[in-house]
Amino acid sequence: MISRLLFWILALWLAIFLNINASAQDRLSASARISLLTASPGEELYSVFGHSALRVVDPETGLDEVYNYGTFDFDTPNFYLKFTRGQLLYKLSVTSFEYFLMEYRYEGRAVYEQILSLTQEEKNRIYDFLLINRLPENQYYLYDFFYDNCATRIRDIVDDHLDLDWGPDPHPGPARSFRDMIHPYVANIPWIKFGIDLALGIPSDTKATPWHYMFLPDEMYVAFSQAQHADGRPLVRGRTLVLEETLVRTPPPALTPSLVLWVLFFAGMLSFAKPNLSIWFDRFFFSILGLLGLVIAFLWFLSDHAATNLNLNLLWTLPTHLIFIFKAGALKTEGFTRIYFRVVFFLNLAFVTGWIFIPQELHAAFFPLILLAMIKAFSYGFGPVSIHFPFLKKAD
Repeated sequence: MISRLLFWILALWLAIFLNINASAQDRLSASARISLLTASPGEELYSVFGHSALRVVDPETGLDEVYNYGTFDFDTPNFYLKFTRGQLLYKLSVTSFEYFLMEYRYEGRAVYEQILSLTQEEKNRIYDFLLINRLPENQYYLYDFFYDNCATRIRDIVDDHLDLDWGPDPHPGPARSFRDMIHPYVANIPWIKFGIDLALGIPSDTKATPWHYMFLPDEMYVAFSQAQHADGRPLVRGRTLVLEETLVRTPPPALTPSLVLWVLFFAGMLSFAKPNLSIWFDRFFFSILGLLGLVIAFLWFLSDHAATNLNLNLLWTLPTHLIFIFKAGALKTEGFTRIYFRVVFFLNLAFVTGWIFIPQELHAAFFPLILLAMIKAFSYGFGPVSIHFPFLKKAD
């Protein structure tokens, strides 16, 4: 009985061993291929930077799978809180190629394919890693927009399993920061650009290297095109357009942040003509700044997003505005509140006069907000400001 049991244990062990050994060598046929898929940017925020995935095709077995590192589970408990705090786990999902294309066909986005030049051993090496990575215990990872996303995961897989030379900087010239690199993608959606510049701190102004460029799918497409194996083989042996772009892009809105906020600036200046009107306007204005400051403080101190740290915008969107603006008087401000607004005045003055020297790039639409906050703070900190506009006077 014991000998029979030992026999079956040995047989099972041999079967597992032989299966693992075969899988490591012959997982894919000689006609199989692995390719990089690059989707063009969409118009929604989640899709505006494009997308990357890996495709594995084996005509002899009918295999045609897409490995996608850009998915997450909406049923995750506290989904929005985790997303905001940078604690949402993204995962590797595996779908059929046709199913993958459905979304991009529906949205009218282009999909490009770059077939990789790989030996049989290199194909099996990458595919074996993907099979292990797709296991439930391995498929989740903590997403980081700049350093660990759907594109950089693929970059790292290829770099780890192949001996590659990525070539020279494909963009010689002035160095680009991470913020510089994402701006072109949001040029036609100015309010999104405004919000991004408000939320991102000094780390986003770090100068990127060619290795870091590949956090953007379009940049990784370029990097793969020029990369070579150590033996001189190009990494990419063929390119094809899988889906043509049919998306008709929405033109930018007429009401841009700069236009709206300069109108707000002039409305704030006009409010000086009536002290009672001015105090109500100021309570609204400084409350908005204070609420923005709360969001910025949350992203800096209570989230794991590295890009939102050290955000100097917090110095002019002080959350304390929510308290002190309601302590200020229409005609006279006294005590600590008066000192507070003097500090606010000098902080905003520093931004206005030192704009080009600040180590964080500031959106142009911030300027009318900061200038108005400076003028209003002067009124509360150093004495009431009263401006008379002749065209507002009633005719006799």
